[in-house]
Amino acid sequence: MKKFLLIAVGVMAALVMSGCAPTRGIVRNPKHIQSNSPYMRITSVEMTNTETIISVDVTFPAEAGYWVRFNETTYLITDRGTRYQIRDVDNLKLGEKYYMPKSGYAQFTLRFPPMDSRVQSFSFMEMNEVNGWDIQGVQLNNIERQKR
Repeated sequence: MKKFLLIAVGVMAALVMSGCAPTRGIVRNPKHIQSNSPYMRITSVEMTNTETIISVDVTFPAEAGYWVRFNETTYLITDRGTRYQIRDVDNLKLGEKYYMPKSGYAQFTLRFPPMDSRVQSFSFMEMNEVNGWDIQGVQLNNIERQKR
């Protein structure tokens, strides 16, 4: 019995570590109530049992030399009042400036703790003393239930 339990725990850990967590759902191009930035758009929200994955497109005028940064102060706050602090940005360190390519377009994947499955909407916030991202009322009502 002890050996079986160790094997079962090992298999579950391997699945989680390999990114094979079951997807609870995904919302593509979610609507939102308001935003302080015409430059950033949330293209999808994927909710798994282990994380919430937010994909964003950032578009600035081409060859303008803009940069973006996602700080440790970035968080989601849900309609239920729960706050989820950012964990990571794929291929970028939190707080690091990313200089936009000459095309003016870049995609980013941001990772947060898993949101409660009862959440219907959230706001994407970055607390910054000058200019922080602020997208209010991101709607999760068109969720596609699926498994990876």
